[in-house]
Amino acid sequence: MCPYPQDITQLQYEEILRAVLRIYRDCKITTFPINFRDILKHYGFRVYSYSTLREQNEEIFELCCSYTNDSFRWKDIIGFNEKAHNRRIAFSLMHELGHVVLKTKSEMLCDIFASHILAPRILVHKFGCCNAEQIHDQFGLSYSASNNILSDYKAWFDHICYTARKPLPLEQELEMLFFQAHAEYKPLKVPRQKKKRLTKRQREMDERAAFFQEQRLIYGEEYVFHILEEQWIYGNSY
Repeated sequence: MCPYPQDITQLQYEEILRAVLRIYRDCKITTFPINFRDILKHYGFRVYSYSTLREQNEEIFELCCSYTNDSFRWKDIIGFNEKAHNRRIAFSLMHELGHVVLKTKSEMLCDIFASHILAPRILVHKFGCCNAEQIHDQFGLSYSASNNILSDYKAWFDHICYTARKPLPLEQELEMLFFQAHAEYKPLKVPRQKKKRLTKRQREMDERAAFFQEQRLIYGEEYVFHILEEQWIYGNSY
């Protein structure tokens, strides 16, 4: 089982979670999609579209365009390309915030930060999102971003199931902002085969059920049943 997340260290991941949790608390975020403009305003940033920047300061506009077509930060000013889709703009602006709160120049870390502040994996789980469309609807993300987050969520879930069997304390704190819990956190359940004497038929049925469950975890609940049947009976792979 590969460690989660695969591209950064556990300490870096926890740093991102800590920053997300602090922003949620500071800005009193309790609903999704998050209001990314209010977040930036809370932290003292002035946000302008590229066209507005061009009208107000041609020099800053030229500086922004020379670096990126999406967004750019200069001191307390963040410019963004208003021609992009609104959901793309949200990701770009949160990426710029990531550079500040994480105090890093790493583009990868800021991309991961933007992804997690827009849709924390623990909340993808708690809201019961099983496919990209549900993530899109719940968190207000593009379908492309929702697909990426769905894939990452499955890696997150698998990692928990096969290690501590419960989220990190920081993830549990994020959950508590949205869901009240009065008892000790219950570990995520992983299907386990009962230790008992089984007939050959029972063993086959248990093995088949375990196979289907594994495929559902990988491909989601929308995976067509007859395709699973074909894989089980004939070993076909689609």
